[in-house]
Amino acid sequence: GLSIGGWLQAGYHNKTDGRFNSHPGRVNLHQGYLYAQKTANGEDGLDWGFRTDIVYGVDAQDTQAFGNNPGVWDFQNGFDHGIYGWALPQAYAEVGYCDLSVKIGHFYTLEGYETVTAPDNFFYSHAFTMYNSEPFTHTGVLGAYQASDKLTVHGGWTLGWDTGFDQYASGNNFLGGLAYSLTDSITVTYMTCIGDMGWRGKGYSHSVLFDVTLTDRLNYVLENDWVETDGWYNTAGTFFPDQRDDVGINQYLFYELNDCWKLGGRFEWWKRDGASAYEATAGVNWRPIPNFVLRPEIRYNWGLGLVPNLGLPEDSWIFGIDGIVTF
Repeated sequence: GLSIGGWLQAGYHNKTDGRFNSHPGRVNLHQGYLYAQKTANGEDGLDWGFRTDIVYGVDAQDTQAFGNNPGVWDFQNGFDHGIYGWALPQAYAEVGYCDLSVKIGHFYTLEGYETVTAPDNFFYSHAFTMYNSEPFTHTGVLGAYQASDKLTVHGGWTLGWDTGFDQYASGNNFLGGLAYSLTDSITVTYMTCIGDMGWRGKGYSHSVLFDVTLTDRLNYVLENDWVETDGWYNTAGTFFPDQRDDVGINQYLFYELNDCWKLGGRFEWWKRDGASAYEATAGVNWRPIPNFVLRPEIRYNWGLGLVPNLGLPEDSWIFGIDGIVTF
């Protein structure tokens, strides 16, 4: 039951948008990714499993457990080499019994539509909401229960946002939610963090997704994120006690021309502390063989100059293209 795999992702973008793609004007190895996994299959009774992931590339600093104290796990622990580095985003054990499975360790978040792992996204770039208003990883205990053919319930406890076997700033929160199939073509997913989120302060966050199959080839996704906390910590450990309120609404539309070509669009409104930013992205996925995809895109950002602490130009056209080989 052991599965070993991974991918290589390399890309180019002409300008930075600060969201993973922050080293423009050159071809970068974003993710050299390797994982080993054994799934806990509880259909025939008690079973066990595990997963461990390692990644090298320019995405490493964004993928490390930067919600840790410096020097713990993969954060500021000698894993960085200039703009490149290493990260260990997952390392967990799993137990499964019938319709219940439980993870214990370090794992990716349940919140959000876009993910850190490149092959699981349509676009090369990431939404403001994903990068600024969602955690990437957690450390703790997380259960999943298949209540029915339509309903899956998740629930657990973690040490805050973006932690790797460490507790920073008293991180201690609930992580969970549910996924429910309203019809054969509509699925709604609600995931939340409630409590002390570590570096992001005390409060509440959620992501709500509606995934709608309009036709055999046309798919629409609506995402809403909301984060409200009492402040935040910078990397030096200084707490800024201000009410931070993030709201994001993302819309995605995908059209599959055939097995090789897929078109996609994304429109986003993201607001922080009363200031709004927007982005619109159009892209193509070309998959000439099953284990390779090329993803060119064009993106336009506007309104960023009004949002504090982003450090990005107000308006910008950005071209990007990457390729992913999976194995």
